[in-house]
Amino acid sequence: MVHTFERRLSKDRIINDSFNLILLTPLLVSLFFFFIPLFFVLIDAVLSDSGYITFEFIQEALINPLNLYFIRFTINQAIISSIITVIIGLPGAYIFAKYQFPGDRVLKTILTVPFVLPPIVVVLGFVLLLGPNGILNSVLMSVFQLKNPPIQLYKTFEGIILVHAFYNVPIVLHLVSSAWKKANVDMEEVATTLGSRNFHLFRYVTFPQISSAILASGILTFLYCFTSFAVVLSLGGIQYKTLEVQIYSLFHYRYDYHQAAALALFQLLITSVLIILYLYFSEPVFKRERFPAFLPLILKRFIQFLVIGGIVLLLLYFRVEILLILLLGLIGAGFWKFGRTTPLTIGEIRERSKRRLIDLFILDKIRFSMVIIYITSLTIFLLSPILIIFISAFYDRMTNSWNIEAFFNLLGLKVNEKGLIWAPESIPALGASTTAINLIFNSLVFALVTLILSAFFGILSIYMIRRSDFLGRHPVMGLILSWSLVLPLVTSSITIGLGMLRAFGFIRISSQDAWIPIILAHLIAAYPFVSRSVSTAYNKIDYGLIEMGKTLGASRWHIFRDIEFPIISSGILAGATFALAISFGEFGATYFIARSEFTTMTIGIYKFLNLRQLQNSSIMASILILVCVFAFLLVQKLGEDEFHF
Repeated sequence: MVHTFERRLSKDRIINDSFNLILLTPLLVSLFFFFIPLFFVLIDAVLSDSGYITFEFIQEALINPLNLYFIRFTINQAIISSIITVIIGLPGAYIFAKYQFPGDRVLKTILTVPFVLPPIVVVLGFVLLLGPNGILNSVLMSVFQLKNPPIQLYKTFEGIILVHAFYNVPIVLHLVSSAWKKANVDMEEVATTLGSRNFHLFRYVTFPQISSAILASGILTFLYCFTSFAVVLSLGGIQYKTLEVQIYSLFHYRYDYHQAAALALFQLLITSVLIILYLYFSEPVFKRERFPAFLPLILKRFIQFLVIGGIVLLLLYFRVEILLILLLGLIGAGFWKFGRTTPLTIGEIRERSKRRLIDLFILDKIRFSMVIIYITSLTIFLLSPILIIFISAFYDRMTNSWNIEAFFNLLGLKVNEKGLIWAPESIPALGASTTAINLIFNSLVFALVTLILSAFFGILSIYMIRRSDFLGRHPVMGLILSWSLVLPLVTSSITIGLGMLRAFGFIRISSQDAWIPIILAHLIAAYPFVSRSVSTAYNKIDYGLIEMGKTLGASRWHIFRDIEFPIISSGILAGATFALAISFGEFGATYFIARSEFTTMTIGIYKFLNLRQLQNSSIMASILILVCVFAFLLVQKLGEDEFHF
């Protein structure tokens, strides 16, 4: 009996030791596949060709007039895009938070779809809709007998801003409406009873509770616009380049690896500060209020002064438009004065009861009309470019006729006297001996491998953070691992691509294995989203069940298999599905790394678009839209709390 018990203990110990060893995998993945490529970027930025450490490259990159021009443009367009996006999205957030109407949940889901689409697909939709030969310009020229297109947005600053607003409005709708719904109802009812109405109620009760969500959505929008690549690469032309595009140009066209790496590090520093601010403001108000203050007040004020002063000096150094600096100052002062957090009632917050939109028609017909006009306009604004892509996939603009055969021809399906045959043909626009099927196959393989690896590593990393005995004894290591999961979110795809090329160039990877860095770049992009979904699912676990399992003698593997995994499975599936969509839509790093034989669908869309083969580009984009929409709807079906920006 004793020997049997000892053998069982020995077996459990071996299982637990093996489990602990497996848990080290996420750290090794982060080290070898993310931090080492970043290390090569750092080496290029600070190490001269002679082997000496120097800051000359960083200094040269930040004082070069051309680089300064592109940095200034990057900041200017990101600020303007963020402000316009928040202005467009706030009314929608208010409507979805305050009113209910038939199909409101479905409509909100549909309006969120543009955010999950690849940026190059969004660009294609706007070119088809508002380009020089777009649908809208063609209609206006035909109706008013015009010789030139009346809407000039292609390759203009305004066009870039418009596309960025289209792409990021769903962020504001999602974040701010969620915060608005969670605003303390009891406080609003008490304030109303005491005579507070309209603006006074919004100013003193509601706004302080949603201000953090507004700031978070603005910061996240700025982050996406600051690191914009596909949009500016396609619509910017020679005059407009973001840092992303300039880094790509320095590396691929001028072969100036040192300046490219220096700009990549500068961009990483800016995005790291932004993501810290986003994570702070995206926390629910009551959580931040109850979080213990561990810094003295004077030190907090000093840090705030340094951050604000540093931002102002940075904007002044890069000669950002003075009007934008003043506008940011006014916005910041407004949030500081009017958006200070209002203390919330401790305890469970009662869910807000929405008013029926039809009741608004009876009470205030003017406001009802404004709501309907806004919803209709926003729906047209967000869905028109997507619908145009599907129409263009079956419409030949050259002959002005419907051409369904083009869809099947691109996929290699043809009809002859023998019936339907499959004979894919190479397309010169995509590269030597490359067919559309190659692109679809490459994208599918990359996506499936990314799905499997990101799900595996995502589960291990969160399990390690939540359940590792080692991290329980060493919380600093847990913080480092958590930070390593967040850092890929703030690292641009171009920086990742640059690091991958330099790292794999150093180890001299063969051309036959050139797909490896592409897989790793996709994994780095998708891995954090899976981790966040699994982490959210872990919050549902009752740890009393785990302790009960331990008491009954279950090993860590059995506890995970029988208790934890069934609960977190929805989060795993949601994260894995989102990883699939991210891999299908990844453009920046793949465009930076990929050889012609490993071209993906997003790169094919870009090449077709450049050659004005709009129908072929639309066919590819239609397939991508269907994949991304299916993935997004599946994530939504699994639970709205699993979806994260």
